[in-house]
This record gives sequence, structure tokens and C-alpha cells, in this order.
Amino acid sequence: MKVKLFFAFTIMLSIFLVGCGHEQDDVVINYFKSLEAGKLDDAISYLSEPNRKGVDSVEGRQALAASANIFKKRKGIKKIEISRREVTGETAKIVYAYTFNDGSTVDDYLPLVKEKGKWKISN
Repeated sequence: MKVKLFFAFTIMLSIFLVGCGHEQDDVVINYFKSLEAGKLDDAISYLSEPNRKGVDSVEGRQALAASANIFKKRKGIKKIEISRREVTGETAKIVYAYTFNDGSTVDDYLPLVKEKGKWKISN
């Protein structure tokens, strides 16, 4: 009984904490996780309309696939951390760092724009 109660509490706490996150952070994290998994169509869904048009070509998809291959070469993502978020109206800048399982790290930022009520990665 105590195990079931603990399990239920853990699930409720997890749901609450996920709800406390920032939608912009989720877009960036889910984009990278999609790339890591090789799910290019999922990754593309996080891009703004102009960026989606940019990867519609064969060359654009190849470039995106090459980015996804970097994750494989570095043995996947160990963790992603959002270090700063600047939101101004319908635009945002998300500064992040991710650590690969091989120990290497990347620090950079992604600009976001609100498109049809949802945050998307822009350029």
C-alpha cells in the first residue's frame, strides 16, 4: 500500500513539475531530443514556417540529418540545461548548454518566435 501511495505521489509531483516549466525551454529541449533520436520530421515540427521551408529541400533535410549525426557521433545527449531565457512579446532567445555522453559540451542560443499561438525556432 505504501509503495502504491509513493508511486502515485511521485507521478503527481512529476506532472506538477513539468507544468512549471517554460514552454520556450520545452521547444528547444524537444527539438534537440528529436534530432538525437533521428526523428527529423518531429524536429522540423519545432521550426517556424520560414525555417520549415528552408529544410523542405533535399539539401535542407541533408543538413538537418548531418546535425542529427553529430549527436550519434558524440554518443547522445547526457543533459540539456537552459541557462537564460529572454522573452519579449512574441519573440524569445533561449541560451542553452548540452553535454554529450562523450563529455563534450556545446553552448549556444536559439531564437524563437510565437507562431499561431505556439513557440517555434526561428532564425
